[in-house]
Amino acid sequence: MYGAHQPAASPLQFSLRDLARRPGQQREESLTSPAPTVLGTDVIGVPQGDDVELDVSFESVSDGIWVSGTARAHAQGECGRCLDQVTLPVTATVQGLFEYPDVVRADEDQDDLEDVYEFSGDIIDLEQLVRDAVATELPLTPLCEPDCPGLCDQCGARLADEPDHAHEVIDPRWSALQGLTETKES
Repeated sequence: MYGAHQPAASPLQFSLRDLARRPGQQREESLTSPAPTVLGTDVIGVPQGDDVELDVSFESVSDGIWVSGTARAHAQGECGRCLDQVTLPVTATVQGLFEYPDVVRADEDQDDLEDVYEFSGDIIDLEQLVRDAVATELPLTPLCEPDCPGLCDQCGARLADEPDHAHEVIDPRWSALQGLTETKES
């Protein structure tokens, strides 16, 4: 259609016409590309546009293309204890089968589809595969330091900056007496 807007192709797409339906053939690729979307969670992830280094091997097998390799990037988020900025290096193992659409699976094999993606026979888009791999390598609760003391639960002070930080805790049963001493001192 003339003038129709075509969505931008993912930077993690690879043309594999030369490998499709040629079992035993293999090709390796290395690239550094901007992350097409946030790779991770709301708590921590590789920001959209940050570099993702990808080293992958594409191997043609009878059911499709087997992809294996690594993805490296730097994730950003907030410390789960003190809310400071956290930047963590991430190295994720990337692997999955991009299956031809005409492959017929037995019913008992349908449950093993966790690392199986669709492949048209022409172009493979690794975006979902990389996103899944990176997300599984990220901590559920990122920390700026393994022993981060966090924030004071009473006033919010950063405890790493004030290691001797404390509040005078008065037993609530004696609080009425404290009110008497404050009026005498006035």
